[in-house]
Amino acid sequence: MEKIKVTTFLIGKLNRLVTVLYKKEYFGFLSTSEKYVAKIYTFIYTIPSLPMRYCTNNNYGKYYAICKMNANTTYYITYDFENEFYLVKNIFSNHEKEYALFIK
Repeated sequence: MEKIKVTTFLIGKLNRLVTVLYKKEYFGFLSTSEKYVAKIYTFIYTIPSLPMRYCTNNNYGKYYAICKMNANTTYYITYDFENEFYLVKNIFSNHEKEYALFIK
């Protein structure tokens, strides 16, 4: 059975995402922003059932998974896989310029 571990870097980034989404008024309530990010965490635990896609740059992980949250926003979650162990390392949205450096 596969095991999934999320890096502290990614946890910090997702915690900041909660705050950013609320402060920039994408969501009117902090709790709504927290629920949105909770859906990303739920998605992360489905990664073993998804196809493995190779990143073009391995700095943030060898593979990535696509998490489409709505019509405008897609997240690319990078991870490594070894011996039935998934290390989930980073997340990029399609709104960030950097994602194109890592994702095919």
